[in-house]
Amino acid sequence: MQLKKEYDVFIAYHGSYESGSSAEYAEKLYEYLTKLGKKCFFFPRAAKDTYKANIIEVMKSRLFLLICTPTIHTDENKRIDSHRHYELSTEIDAFYALTQLGDATVKDAKILACGDWHKGDEAFLHELFSKRTHFYADKDVETTFGTVYDWIDERLEKTASWNETQITSEIKEVFATRASMNQSCHFDDLVATAKCVRAVGISNSELTARINPSAIKNCIARGGKIEILFLDPEGKYTPLREQEEGLRTGRIKNITNVNIETALDIRDSLPANRDAMSIYTYDKPPRMNMIFVDDYLILQYYANNIQGINNPSFFVERQAVSPVFDFCESSYEYLKSEAKLLEM
Repeated sequence: MQLKKEYDVFIAYHGSYESGSSAEYAEKLYEYLTKLGKKCFFFPRAAKDTYKANIIEVMKSRLFLLICTPTIHTDENKRIDSHRHYELSTEIDAFYALTQLGDATVKDAKILACGDWHKGDEAFLHELFSKRTHFYADKDVETTFGTVYDWIDERLEKTASWNETQITSEIKEVFATRASMNQSCHFDDLVATAKCVRAVGISNSELTARINPSAIKNCIARGGKIEILFLDPEGKYTPLREQEEGLRTGRIKNITNVNIETALDIRDSLPANRDAMSIYTYDKPPRMNMIFVDDYLILQYYANNIQGINNPSFFVERQAVSPVFDFCESSYEYLKSEAKLLEM
């Protein structure tokens, strides 16, 4: 897999294509920048599939520009409502994670605020945009677009001579489903001999309902540690996920509660090493199912209306240069920092 910085700027937007919308404004900016030789990722022009979070394209971009109007949906803290703007929020989170990794190929992120904004409110939309100065659309569109162009030029010129290509061979295999991947990689054996297992998902059935408990016990008996982060069954995002998958109310909640109890039972069966197994709940939008087993990673994205076990799965092995593994590890640590440890 080659992670070359193919795009100068990732153009993100929200809303429909009605007159005066952020999408219409983004379309015009894309035309302007492209004519001047800038390489932009803009979904309606660069992709042919149904709109979904373009995480890989975010990772291939040096700059991130969000174009938005005051009609963007926010919560009580003026943050982007990640349920109403799921794909957009995922893209912003992806670029934010890259900035936290100190990736030298990632340059900057800004907002082009269109419409009647109260100056400064746009910086509350996400951590990525806080403590930054942003652009405000002028009646003279050419002047506004020229300012954006100058920003792109200035940010890219400083490191034009750097070698910004990252080549990684860390993605070893891709499977059509998680079930087929588990059969191929002998998951129980990986866990049984591991020094460190970390997992985040919704119900985490791989480490509860589907695993041989002896694999976990063997891992801990050999001095290993295990962390499992469950989507909070009593939280905001479990019923939203049930709606996304078209399930009956309480379906995921019940499965998760059973799996949490299973994990607690396994932990309590190891009184001498109880602290070696930590169980958490988090209440954030579920976007990736990740299981880290030492230097291996089993990775899946959650599709909008398909159960996780039926999504394509990636088997990743950490390398000397491993941007995908590092990106996912950063996302895991963020979720863990916001999670609640179950002491019972």
